[in-house]
Amino acid sequence: MSDLSAAYHRIRGEAIRLAGGPGDMPQRVALLHSVFVDSERNRAFPEVALHGALWAYGFYERRGAISRMIAYRYFYDREERARRAYMLFEFSQGFKEANRSVFVDTYTNYWFTKRFGEARGAGEVLPPELLDALNRVHRAAREGRSLPRAERGRVFEKALLFEQEMTVGPKVREQVSKFDCPVLTNLVLRPIVRFGYFPRLTMFRFHDFGDTDERIEKAVRSYQLAEDAGWPLVSDAIRYQGVLPQRFFADPLAYTDALRAGSPSSG
Repeated sequence: MSDLSAAYHRIRGEAIRLAGGPGDMPQRVALLHSVFVDSERNRAFPEVALHGALWAYGFYERRGAISRMIAYRYFYDREERARRAYMLFEFSQGFKEANRSVFVDTYTNYWFTKRFGEARGAGEVLPPELLDALNRVHRAAREGRSLPRAERGRVFEKALLFEQEMTVGPKVREQVSKFDCPVLTNLVLRPIVRFGYFPRLTMFRFHDFGDTDERIEKAVRSYQLAEDAGWPLVSDAIRYQGVLPQRFFADPLAYTDALRAGSPSSG
């Protein structure tokens, strides 16, 4: 194993530790935001992705929107209600695992390229197009400048395509193939999605969440809405979800430094 490959796997090991379990969404949200801040707000993918994670956290959890639908639909049959709720729980765990995998990739790729992105052979560890995009982010951050919106958008799309092709797409297809309840399949694959920074009355209606092209289309639109709203508002919208403590908002980087160090005070 080359030195660069070994370094990549060390950073990935740290990412896996920090990711926690499938349900440890809040700490992943905090760490994704820290990547965005560290990049001088040039690495937009984690900031948009964390809003997707926050939406899923509310939508797929046991007390979320679908759980309330199950309680209403099967109010007359306790056993059937419990069976459907457990099916939803297993399904939601699969989606949380997909989110966890996206975090691991995003964290690893960012910190690996920040430290070793310009080293000879780095293109053998990461896909060259993704490596080039992240190197542009790091150069801009080192120079204290913001990438133009168009370039920031191209960097976002490189990361998005990588995750959809390598991580999210296969995991979503796996979960959909195991789901054998037509009523719930229809509900979970046709969600109505709204992030905290979307304009009033703006939401996305999915025809098929299992369709990679549709997920990419709506993710790109989510990024465009974030650019239109302005990144300070996008970041502030994290607060509305109520999943992170006030000390995170007081100093996000100090909070995530404590997470990386394993400090219990960050929990």
